Amino acid sequence: MCRSICSTSAGVDGCWRPATWSVFRQPVVSTNNDVEGWHHRLNAKASYGRLNSYQLLQLLHDESRLVTLAVRLLSECGTSRMQRESYAQLHSHIFQLWDEYSDGSRSASSLLSACSRMCRR
Repeated sequence: MCRSICSTSAGVDGCWRPATWSVFRQPVVSTNNDVEGWHHRLNAKASYGRLNSYQLLQLLHDESRLVTLAVRLLSECGTSRMQRESYAQLHSHIFQLWDEYSDGSRSASSLLSACSRMCRR
């Protein structure tokens, strides 16, 4: 299995480059939570699978209109995703820590410690 992974996913020299696994300085880190929230909401609207075919089609049609609206709103605001205020603040703080690390005023150990403290809250 390891050979298969290395031959298909790894770089030329058999190692994954940091850009493929690191989120350092990446402005939008997509997570499974982005999809899970939408899926949970859609399941609730669909009465957790208790819809007939016509009701399901209507629900999916309504949802497609909402997705189109959401994409338009996000593009007009110049952002790529909706984000709760608390997470926007968290990401802002992480970027501030990365800036401090990049300019040499924070060590790698201090950066990791500060990030771990933020995640415990």
